[in-house]
Amino acid sequence: MSVPTDTAKVTPVTDERRRKAKKATAVAAFGTFIEYYDFSVYGYVAATLSIVFFPSDNPTVSLLNTFLVFGSAFVVRPLGALFFGRLGDRAGRRVSLVASIGLMSLAAALTGLLPGYATIGVAAPILLVVLRMLQGFSTGGEIGGAASYIREWAPEDRRPLYISFIPGVGVFGKACAAGMAALAASLVPEDSMEAWGWRLPFLLAVPLGLLCLYLRLKIEDTPEFRDTDVTERTNRKPFKELMAGHRGPLTKVITISTVQNVGTYVGTVFVASYLSTVLDFSEGQAATIVLLAVLTAAVFIPLCGQLGSRLGGKRVLIVSYIAYIALTIPSFLLMGRGSVGLAIAGLVLGMVPYALCQAGTYTVMPEFFPVQVRNTGVAFGHSIGAVIGGGAGPYASTWLIDATGSTLVPAYILVVFGLFGLALALGAVRRSTSADHLYA
Repeated sequence: MSVPTDTAKVTPVTDERRRKAKKATAVAAFGTFIEYYDFSVYGYVAATLSIVFFPSDNPTVSLLNTFLVFGSAFVVRPLGALFFGRLGDRAGRRVSLVASIGLMSLAAALTGLLPGYATIGVAAPILLVVLRMLQGFSTGGEIGGAASYIREWAPEDRRPLYISFIPGVGVFGKACAAGMAALAASLVPEDSMEAWGWRLPFLLAVPLGLLCLYLRLKIEDTPEFRDTDVTERTNRKPFKELMAGHRGPLTKVITISTVQNVGTYVGTVFVASYLSTVLDFSEGQAATIVLLAVLTAAVFIPLCGQLGSRLGGKRVLIVSYIAYIALTIPSFLLMGRGSVGLAIAGLVLGMVPYALCQAGTYTVMPEFFPVQVRNTGVAFGHSIGAVIGGGAGPYASTWLIDATGSTLVPAYILVVFGLFGLALALGAVRRSTSADHLYA
């Protein structure tokens, strides 16, 4: 299948354009950092939240309920993708990015102020679900907006590198979430952690969100979007156009995103609870292990983006899926040895396929759509993949571990999806004459 060729005019790459492209990339990626910090904090303090909001005599039931709320955010992501995608394709990428970061920061701050079950009873988990769904709604629009924005600013021969800063900085946001969770767990006594310590990572969203809003309000929209005919923009219905003329590309983005999200939410978010509840590390140790591994991934991803600028997104994806198949089980075996050092080494090993997959996926997705529906196409396709791959991953891993007694269940899940991704990359993403440097 060929990647559609944009109909917008191509702006020459001048020194001024490169300067603005770097600024645009930095600001867009910083917003993604905050989005993923806010969104991931929940997963890293899930064990404490299960006690505060879902008290039960069975710890597994409490944790399952907590991950159900975690998964509820994914249900509304497609709705957020449609809302913010339409906003981005009609009013501009910048407008969409400002709106999404504002909503995410507000929801995270309110979560940090939410009373627990002991204070307001059943209203506590209900409100937690509502706020979590608002976070999911916001996240549904962030990826499409940020990927479209950076792709349309970046020099063509450097797009994979520039776009790789979205997942790279996003992962750094997760690392900071893990770091804040580790710091709180280490410094705050256990009873105080349940009373108020878990709130601290959420409340950090307030100053971060305000700073990002300020920065995003000062950036320009992309040249490609500005050069698209204004009348055509205001008269269009992006989702209708997407479904009428781009269902094939959309299907491929959904499948690529599904694999990427399984790797993300099983391999970097669920693993924090896995280390503490299954492998019996303390919560502080688990958060520290994840922090170090995810920081490593944040460095790996731009390097993989640079590799993508040389080899192409398809080849990077193929290598990532092969690495998932080959490295995941050894990674989890190392984590299960009971040593903090070996657990760090094992999870860092698991970050190799993860980083390759992140860089390849984000590079490929925007190339499937023309500028007129790009924001909607990437946002909606990625969000559906997140529902399938991310929303179910932590819950399925928890349930299957409890049902089978095998601590290697998450590894098996990642290997299966690596095989699925490899079949997809080898058979579904064909060379495009409009983006040979990506798909060659």
